[in-house]
Amino acid sequence: MYSQILTPLDGSEVSERVLPFARSLAGGLSLPMTLLYAIEPELLTIPRTLNPSLHVHEMVAHRLRQARGYADPLATHLRNEGLAVQVEVPQREPAEAIVEEAGKDEGTLITMSSHGRSGLARWWMGSVTDKVLHLTNNPLLVIHSTSGQQAAAESSFQRMTVPVDGSELAESILPHAVYLSAAMNLAIDLVQVNPSRDDYYRSLSVGPSEVARVTPSYEEYIHIVDAEAEEYLAELKGRLTQQGAASVETHLMHGPPADTIADLAASTPNNLVAMTTHGRSGVGRMVLGSVAERVVRQSGDPVLLVRGTRSRQAPLTGALATS
Repeated sequence: MYSQILTPLDGSEVSERVLPFARSLAGGLSLPMTLLYAIEPELLTIPRTLNPSLHVHEMVAHRLRQARGYADPLATHLRNEGLAVQVEVPQREPAEAIVEEAGKDEGTLITMSSHGRSGLARWWMGSVTDKVLHLTNNPLLVIHSTSGQQAAAESSFQRMTVPVDGSELAESILPHAVYLSAAMNLAIDLVQVNPSRDDYYRSLSVGPSEVARVTPSYEEYIHIVDAEAEEYLAELKGRLTQQGAASVETHLMHGPPADTIADLAASTPNNLVAMTTHGRSGVGRMVLGSVAERVVRQSGDPVLLVRGTRSRQAPLTGALATS
């Protein structure tokens, strides 16, 4: 499914926090890596403003030497670990460079930190990651990073938390989950989060004094939707297992979706969250765009994000279809 790993960096230690996870995926999936360090065109004019004697070609050469001096040693280190790695240093706005490079091959998996330390020659990785998330059609793995946070020296995945909500859009993640599970022997925790009592009545704009008059009551409602969810999760488990997933466990939970998903992921070490970035809202379904963003912020785990599409019927047809 994936053909290469594209890892954008901005020269900061925070942006490098994604490297152990990118390295784990590249090794586990036998994929080549590309380290991308984009030089923003606007930055090439700054030194000349400070020193008018500099020529444009000198400024470009200086920036290229800086970028190469940073990225090439990282690439050499990764090559010494047995990985195939190349370095790209495009001269354009970072988000555009990342989206364009990844867009050359739909099999490119982007891996990046959600925040980096900014300076004249560095990106605001949070805003860049946000732009990439909204512009790319490629799968994107994000790790939320903060300044001063210690980067992991090594990382290996063992389990994968996969939220679903019964919608086609949410199921767009399932071919990716099966692929990773089968290739890297990852156990899948398939989870659906149904509303809590408070969430249910809040969604109906019902105050405490009006609860008794609501039909159906939460107890009646949740009895029905929980039964449907249990049946749905069992069916998905069978399909994913048949398609080659290493192992699948199902979890039916209640509460705020982002908090519940992040808590489940945090309870398991060496975990990867994999989910769709857009889904349809409703009392019994997650608003996947906002939930995905909140899971990225709240979870200490890397989160694999895939743009959901209505045209694809995963897992009922296509990559997860039974023959």
